Amino acid sequence: MPRATSLKKKPAQTAGPSVHNAILQGDTMQFLKVLERVPKDKSPTRSELKRSIQHLSKGNRYANAGQFSDAAAEFLRAHCLDPKNGDTLLVLGNNLRYAGNIQAAIHVMERALEVAGEDPELIYGIGQLAQDLDMLDAAERLYAMVMQQRPDDPRGPSAIAAIKRAKGKYDEAIDTLKFAVEQNVEDHTLWQALAVTVAEERGADAARPFFDEALRLQPDYDIAYSNLGHAYSSEGRFEESLPFLRKSVELRHDDPDTHFSFASSLLGVGEMVEGWKEYEWRLDRRRRDSVVFVHDLPRWQGEDISDKTILICDEQGIGDAIIFGSAYQDVIDRAGQVIIECDHRLVTWFQRSFPDAIVHRHVSFRSNAKIHRHYGWLKDEGIPTPDLHIPSGSIFALTRTTMDSFARHGAYLTPDPERVAYWKDRMVHLDGPKIGLCWSGGFITPIRAKGYMSLMDFKPFFDLQDKGAHFVNCMYRDASEDCARLKDEQGVIIHDFDGIDRRNQLDEAAAYTAALDFVVSISSSPVAIAGAMGIPAVTLLHKPDRFHFGAGVEPWFPRTDIFVAERPGEWPAKPCGEARARTGERLGLD
Repeated sequence: MPRATSLKKKPAQTAGPSVHNAILQGDTMQFLKVLERVPKDKSPTRSELKRSIQHLSKGNRYANAGQFSDAAAEFLRAHCLDPKNGDTLLVLGNNLRYAGNIQAAIHVMERALEVAGEDPELIYGIGQLAQDLDMLDAAERLYAMVMQQRPDDPRGPSAIAAIKRAKGKYDEAIDTLKFAVEQNVEDHTLWQALAVTVAEERGADAARPFFDEALRLQPDYDIAYSNLGHAYSSEGRFEESLPFLRKSVELRHDDPDTHFSFASSLLGVGEMVEGWKEYEWRLDRRRRDSVVFVHDLPRWQGEDISDKTILICDEQGIGDAIIFGSAYQDVIDRAGQVIIECDHRLVTWFQRSFPDAIVHRHVSFRSNAKIHRHYGWLKDEGIPTPDLHIPSGSIFALTRTTMDSFARHGAYLTPDPERVAYWKDRMVHLDGPKIGLCWSGGFITPIRAKGYMSLMDFKPFFDLQDKGAHFVNCMYRDASEDCARLKDEQGVIIHDFDGIDRRNQLDEAAAYTAALDFVVSISSSPVAIAGAMGIPAVTLLHKPDRFHFGAGVEPWFPRTDIFVAERPGEWPAKPCGEARARTGERLGLD
């Protein structure tokens, strides 16, 4: 740990390599120990000013290259030499934010306010940090202060609009940007911000004129190319998105979010080799939703592991964990020993399904707005020491590079047979095909809500009740009000059962689902649960999905059909109508 700076006898001690590692690892406490030992009232000597400028120049070079951890370390060294320089603290805070160390960035910005007062740049930077932490109301107030102090700064209305967009207040966001554009029609950043907002609310086609105007004003505007490509990609229009994303990758070659959007589109058109390579950018710590694996195990790159122990690290949500699990047996067949990390709700189910592996719950906490996976449990008795690791979503780059490599041979997850028998007995009074329904997820945001439905949207299916079918609730949130209203208004019954928490008891939810004959669902965990066990199902999609690789079939779950709205106006009527016909056919009811 660097020693404290002495004001009298010793030259200023700048931050050493351990602080760079602290920044890289998101170790806020170690970073703050250095920051707190810098005297706030110290005046630099001429020699220290010169050295500080050298560190600032080096930090700027790192920052321009996208090496934000290295840049932050240099800016911290400059601050140690010249503590009263508010601009140094500002760039230090911003680069800590870009490096993903949000907590340290907040402390730096607070110190900057002490040094420089309520400078608009600092207020804007703190607003960005608040936004990163989903403190949307606080961020909006801070951005409003920036607009009051700098009414001509386009970042103010753009940031306010981004907050309103995150809250689902699209009309207010558009009005904010329209007013700003009218005041400054030559500002390409405002046109781009308006385009992004319109795209999210009304679609890429409606937003295209605003993207075009931004690019007319600034032909090499990298963010506009990236967001235009993302607008098409987010609608499943992967082929249309690729030219813009390729251009953006050329201009923003080290931006992880641009590469991730590029990966989605490449996979969406079936370019798996390049797509999986780009998909690795999801792990970049600069991405807001990346997961940090706190271990130093080397990565498996596809070499022989027949005498090795490999750790499969859990990444994302339950639905993705189930999909990624489709490749686990491939690793088990190749390795000497496999350790599977997963959500605690999946442990029992996965252990039954992969008896030759060791399955352990992940140990996680959230820091700096990121999920950190910790691995002290690897020292527990009975756990072999891993030689290598691989993130669960990275296995496909080694095992699934063509559609033919997806083994559409049936189930790969096994429910508890005793609990399946229990639920079949509970449902025995339902004489006829039992169809599970799921129309909404448990985590609702303005973006996710676009793929959700109302229960009434299942109306094309309701005649199946007259043909002897029974509908069963597969939602993992409380849907009692929806079901009661449907019964009152349409006479359609959605059967539900007590004694199960489908959100938290996933092994039980698997047995419950295995007792059904069919599942009809949006893209959510219930249909993944069904598909992984080989339960016949249909998935209703509001747009094409990247993980269908442009093939128009469900590669992960061979007994699941997909029905997709190719354009926003087709959702949900078109896929529901097509899925109804397929459901009746597969159940022999038509």
